[in-house]
Amino acid sequence: MQPFKTHFFNMYCLHIDDFGKATERTIVRRELTQQFDLHIRDLRPISSLRQMPTIVRRGKCLVINFRSVKLIVGKDEAFVFNTESEKIAEDFVPVLINRIISREEGARFEHIVLDAALVHMLGKTLDNFEKAQRLVERVLGLLRTQQHDEIFEKLLAAKKKLSKLAKNTRELNEILDEILDDNEEISDMYLGKAPKETDDLESILENVVEQLEDTSNRIDELDENIDDTQEILTLKLSSRRNKIIQTDLILTSMTAVLAFLAVVTGFFGMNILNKVEARFDIFLWILGGLFLLSIASGIVLRYWMKKQKIM
Repeated sequence: MQPFKTHFFNMYCLHIDDFGKATERTIVRRELTQQFDLHIRDLRPISSLRQMPTIVRRGKCLVINFRSVKLIVGKDEAFVFNTESEKIAEDFVPVLINRIISREEGARFEHIVLDAALVHMLGKTLDNFEKAQRLVERVLGLLRTQQHDEIFEKLLAAKKKLSKLAKNTRELNEILDEILDDNEEISDMYLGKAPKETDDLESILENVVEQLEDTSNRIDELDENIDDTQEILTLKLSSRRNKIIQTDLILTSMTAVLAFLAVVTGFFGMNILNKVEARFDIFLWILGGLFLLSIASGIVLRYWMKKQKIM
């Protein structure tokens, strides 16, 4: 199958007719605009890689862009772009052809294609969520026993993937909600005269919206789980940091007390004769006094720290 390429004039695509026959084609943009009564700018969702998800009526066709799925759908034919993607060529196209061939009598061609595109995107969204969920659960499991920079980086990467998935799901959901909330837009989804009752189309869209909302809620729950874990880890790290600071403070205080005692011993260690150093009983008194002074200083310091809520 030809890769998806576009330049100023030509677009490579797969043409599928009303009987499900698929043909690779190189179509001139001007031919598309004339065939479906379009402006060149109407093809922007198909040719651009950065367009928002789109389901819109333009001229005599529906322009559908779900980023990976790009379609122009007429009353009895469809043009599938982005066929260089394996998932489009091997997954979406065969399913679409099968749906067209086996559709019930009276089913509209454009709605069969739209439904197939929505189901494909829904399946892709669910698949991406399940992958993200497995990744998050694995990383959170590792964090219960290990707190390394590498694991934190994996958690950040998983959260970014989840945020991107939530954004894509929300965008598609908003588009479908806008269509369902506007009778005019619902009518525009019919290529030809729209019937008074549009329950069939609304049912297709409502089904996808419900599943997208369910997926969106599951994404939010998983994201909250990550946030809760991050808060717990922050508290644990703060507690560990406080213990380290507390230990450092105690050691610093002990050093200060001992440094004071070292000053006293320094006086007696000087090479100056004062006859005191010759008396062993005075040595014992000074030694005992310094010992008691160090204990008293430690007790006073500990009491003051507790009073100041440092410890």
